[in-house]
Amino acid sequence: MPRVIRLAPVHIPVQVEGTRNALRELGYVEGRNIRLEFLNAAGNVDALPAVAQEMVRDGGVDAIIAISTPAALAAYKATQTIPIVALTAVDPVGSGLADSLAHPGRNVTGVTMFSEETTVKRVELMREVFPRAVRLGTVTTRLTSGAQSLSPVLETGRALGFRVEHVDIDEPVDIAKALSPKILAGFDVLVFVPDAHMADIIKMIGLSKTPAIFASPDWVTNGGLMSFGPDFSNANHHLILQLDRVLKGAKASDLPFERPTKFDLRINLRTAKTLGIELPPAVVARADTVIE
Repeated sequence: MPRVIRLAPVHIPVQVEGTRNALRELGYVEGRNIRLEFLNAAGNVDALPAVAQEMVRDGGVDAIIAISTPAALAAYKATQTIPIVALTAVDPVGSGLADSLAHPGRNVTGVTMFSEETTVKRVELMREVFPRAVRLGTVTTRLTSGAQSLSPVLETGRALGFRVEHVDIDEPVDIAKALSPKILAGFDVLVFVPDAHMADIIKMIGLSKTPAIFASPDWVTNGGLMSFGPDFSNANHHLILQLDRVLKGAKASDLPFERPTKFDLRINLRTAKTLGIELPPAVVARADTVIE
């Protein structure tokens, strides 16, 4: 019975259940033909390397599912022999996980989101929805900051006529301070790169009544205004297909990294009404899901 460990920065129940469901669809039943374990760093990205090293030291791991680039890097640093199937936000070649997308050449394969591309699209959407907006805030955390995720926002925002400022949240405890109504009042619109601290952030954004766009549809379901990004459930399905190939004997080094083929634009019209915003009908018509 193969032992598979899923390593992530934080525990997100809906994503954990998505992993279980995707495995069940392929015939994997926990305790019968797969041993599945879930590890996370409780939101502390700096703890991921230690978690990964301890996981490898324990031995008996047949494959690792790594959710996020930091988790993949931590797992790769801990082992260059155990196959790693990773869901990464940024280019795995640029981050040192693979020699190329088509021929990874190492023990890491998976699905790469290229989040910088979809983050640019989120900036473009905000310009389309708010043509008179001037001050754009881009919000990152230790999980999502870095030149690969931040630079595209700054460059695209400025090219579209925004005055762009960066807000960074080092720790979850800093959310209330970094996103206080006083600070958010200085922005016309906000663009978030992927992050996990959903409930606290949505609460602060709601208090400020500043329009914001997020990376994942989960945010819109929980009260966010808009989201655009890769369909996570679809990407997760492809990730588990990669894992299935590895468990059946394929080498991670030979399995090309895949890119998402399905993207999701979601709009919450209830939130728009609360904010006093009338969204352009053309944008609403393009949405994959509209919450009335």
